Amino acid sequence: MNGKLELLQALPVFRKISAQGLETMMDCFSGEFISLKKGEPLYGEKNSAVCLISGAVSNLKTGCIAPMATKDSPFLVAEDSLIVLMETHTLLYPCYGCCFFHAQLLENMGEDGIDFKVFE
Repeated sequence: MNGKLELLQALPVFRKISAQGLETMMDCFSGEFISLKKGEPLYGEKNSAVCLISGAVSNLKTGCIAPMATKDSPFLVAEDSLIVLMETHTLLYPCYGCCFFHAQLLENMGEDGIDFKVFE
């Protein structure tokens, strides 16, 4: 597993998920790791979710999965940061395979108090 996936696996929201499961999910979710520089705005498509892996970004807590900000109201990068972008639909709605690790992630998100309605 590459170093970025190891950083992601260390986050509490990905607890109880194997390295192989995490790698499969990132492929399924179209996961894209992005490095951001201090002062950059962060915004994207409405159908995207973001997870802050390291650094500091306004309105994002490290390790929490949140809806992507819009161009009209972007997140602001307070220090150099690493994030992962994911496709919301594949994140929230398991495919026909109903993989254990995907179900585990959704359970973890629920236990962490993430309101799934904010992704609509």
